[in-house]
Amino acid sequence: MIKLLIILLTPLFIYAKSATLVKIVDGDSAILKDGKTRLMCQLGDLDTPELKLNNKLKREMKYCKFSKEKFISAGKLSFKEAKKILKVGQKYEYTIPRYFPNKNPVCYLKIPKGLHTELYPYFDKLMVSYGFALPYVIYSTPKQSKYLLRAAKEAKRYKKGLWKTHPKLMQCLVEHRYSLRSLRN
Repeated sequence: MIKLLIILLTPLFIYAKSATLVKIVDGDSAILKDGKTRLMCQLGDLDTPELKLNNKLKREMKYCKFSKEKFISAGKLSFKEAKKILKVGQKYEYTIPRYFPNKNPVCYLKIPKGLHTELYPYFDKLMVSYGFALPYVIYSTPKQSKYLLRAAKEAKRYKKGLWKTHPKLMQCLVEHRYSLRSLRN
């Protein structure tokens, strides 16, 4: 019975909707407004350096042994790139494939035609391919993981984005994440 309900309700969560971008919070999260509902979204299967001190940044600082300023400077570059790609006030098609334990949705934002959309039509794939984010593939489908990891390998090989400006920090973040072992040297 439960399986039947899941099968019947799944299309309600994965079909494309349209929402207005209200705020870009950082390189990997934003607030969307869909009708009267505001969504604090994780923008796809990606992870960017933090913009402010929090528990995640403290863990990464401890593991990587880089200063808070070094991480935040990388976070600012990712944030700046996100603001180049996304425009506040613009409508975007999005899907929600799943929710995090904190109840925030993962939102795949489709980028309107014209911005490198032939190869990477979604925000997370663009950010990873430009080198300003790492794939967050723990919960991704195998197809999505393969796609993002391929884009990340290319960004690393051609020293794009943070792979050019913060290569040691990016390499440390890769070493810190088991799911990114294919990106290790």
